[in-house]
Amino acid sequence: MAESPQNAESVHYVEIDEALCNGCVLCMKVCPTKAIRVKNHQVARIEGVCINCGECVRVCPNGAAKAVVTESEIKEGQYSVVNASTPLYAQFGEEVMPNDVLLGLKRMGFDYVHDQSYTNEIFSVALELYFIGNLKKLDARLPLISPVCPVVTRLIAYRFPSLLKHIPPLVPPREIVAREAKKRLSAKHGFKQEEVKVLHITPCPAKMISIKEPMLSGSSYLDGAIGINNIYDCLKDSIQKVDEDIVLHHSGGVGLGWAMCGGETAGLDMNCLAISGLQETICYLEKMEMGLLKDIDYVEFRVCLEGCIGGPFTVVDKYQAKQHLQKFIRMFGVEKRVKRQYVQKLYEKGWFFIEKKPIPLKDKPPQLSVSESIKRQNRVEEIVKLLPMSECGACGSPDCRTFAEDVVDGEASLESCIYWDGKK
Repeated sequence: MAESPQNAESVHYVEIDEALCNGCVLCMKVCPTKAIRVKNHQVARIEGVCINCGECVRVCPNGAAKAVVTESEIKEGQYSVVNASTPLYAQFGEEVMPNDVLLGLKRMGFDYVHDQSYTNEIFSVALELYFIGNLKKLDARLPLISPVCPVVTRLIAYRFPSLLKHIPPLVPPREIVAREAKKRLSAKHGFKQEEVKVLHITPCPAKMISIKEPMLSGSSYLDGAIGINNIYDCLKDSIQKVDEDIVLHHSGGVGLGWAMCGGETAGLDMNCLAISGLQETICYLEKMEMGLLKDIDYVEFRVCLEGCIGGPFTVVDKYQAKQHLQKFIRMFGVEKRVKRQYVQKLYEKGWFFIEKKPIPLKDKPPQLSVSESIKRQNRVEEIVKLLPMSECGACGSPDCRTFAEDVVDGEASLESCIYWDGKK
């Protein structure tokens, strides 16, 4: 298993290529955790908590912001497993079936290929069982929030920690796949579990940080991740050469629909909302924090527009990919293919539950006493009154309030504000 760092600074899985960065402030402006600074009009630097949302990668005009992948080297004698996330099926057109994609992966040399869309359907049933079994206890924790998108869980831990209790304690499908692959294949072939290496094919960089620094477990069962764009050409060539006719894809349309916004909630017999896009996600988390959505049972949040098919590692236009998926859903049906009794037994054995509760993320360890914190906040407010609140970013901070905090913390000088005349 990939171990999560303990008591360590947050690792960044986005890098800024200084040779390509021209010092514009676009990345700094879109960062939801205000982790980026562009001081003295030089290159951008990540100085705070990065939640790997990929927004800086999207907006950078020069391609200077790049996601870091965590590919795991498969050594001789190790058993290789690949977990195909559902957006992968939408990348090759309507004529290439999900089973063709899985056979293409098998032809590329992986020892075992898993269809995550089937595990998605298993998870949907487990979630319904959790909701029904805990309904009386959940009154103060509604709506529940999907634990699937790692950016959302980290965003909540950083900006909305009071909402952490709304995340159900269930293992996301990708981790279920990796855990069971290691357990079952090692027993079947006589390997040690650590000799079974599981790679996740991902549409976004967020899976990288969820492997190295998982929020919902002590460690990840995944050994690495590879972007869809990195494997696309090789896989497309392999699909064209497939000559086998075995069945590897087992899900119905419900599991396939998870790749797009509303796909997860479409398979739930609950009162749900599906929200996509970073700013929309933040907007609705703010509403939840104010207690405005208590009539909703479950919210599916996806930071990427249109869901995972809009991830930065995808190849096909997200709206074309959505059209492909909708055709597959009609073809494979709108019901789950898993047996509820089978999932019920697994649920009763505790098969789906996480190992730990998520905890808040902070830029720095709390070192101030209550009185010192009050003094700090008062000083921040004093400096804010001196600033123009133009939010220009010329000072190197994303907005005026954050700049005031940087000044109080000794990380910036008030003279860096181009509007401050030194007289106030």
